[in-house]
Amino acid sequence: MIAAIYYVINANLDSIQNKKKNALKYVLNNKSKDSKFIAYLKKKGLYKWISPNQIIHEGKEFNWNLTIKDYSMLLIVGSLIGVIIFYGFFISVNFAVFGVIVGLVLPRIMMFYKKKRYELYVEEQLMLYLNSLANAMSAYENPSFAIKSILPLMQSPIKEDVENCLIVHLEGTSIKESFEPLINKYKYKNLKLFHDMLDLISKTGKDEDGLLMRIADEFQQKKIYKAKLKAGMEPKRSSFKKIAIMTASFPFMFLAVTADDYIAFAGTPTGKIILTLMILVNIICAVKVEQHSFYDPTEGINKIS
Repeated sequence: MIAAIYYVINANLDSIQNKKKNALKYVLNNKSKDSKFIAYLKKKGLYKWISPNQIIHEGKEFNWNLTIKDYSMLLIVGSLIGVIIFYGFFISVNFAVFGVIVGLVLPRIMMFYKKKRYELYVEEQLMLYLNSLANAMSAYENPSFAIKSILPLMQSPIKEDVENCLIVHLEGTSIKESFEPLINKYKYKNLKLFHDMLDLISKTGKDEDGLLMRIADEFQQKKIYKAKLKAGMEPKRSSFKKIAIMTASFPFMFLAVTADDYIAFAGTPTGKIILTLMILVNIICAVKVEQHSFYDPTEGINKIS
């Protein structure tokens, strides 16, 4: 009797252990498959569009504190809007499913605009930093005192970056070496030239020729030029938005007026092809217009490669 009980317990324990081993093998195999699938998506450049973790991580670089909850809401709202638009165009549940793509793309589109606004903000802060420091140098002549005097004018993240570089400089490192992290982070040639000149002035004496102010003014002029270029594109951008809205509302207007005719048209292969082309053309035009609106012709000249 005891031997039989022992045999049953031992058999059950072996069964449990085998199940655990099989479960572990299944998890490891799936993980390997997932890794291959993710590697494939990364290779094709598609992973960034569907990975919430990557979008959240990239967003932090531009002060966009996106959470999983926020991402989920954008995904749901974008998908619902996409489903409504696709169903309105094609009057087909099968085509409406493609509306989920809108939900996947929406966070990435929002990050594009967040990034551009952040870059504009950083440029304004750097412009303020260079101008303020150039003016302060004419009064103090000592870089350390001049930098300390303008810190209250700075805002994050430039303020923290400058403070960290100043701490390194006060420990005995040269201006050129101590401000390398700032230059490497923002990669502006004018920023590097300014600190190279500041390093030279700290060793030789006063900036009698006003070279620092000239460099700061040059940086500001390029910023103004870029703003004028963007302002010049604004009327075209506004016109395209109106056309895009009219195109998006096209099926809904026809549904309101001649629903039966539109449903019959959308159900034909020719209708589906025409509607698909309308959507694709609008998407391509939207991408091109936004690229031109934010295009910086001075980037190759201003930025350190």
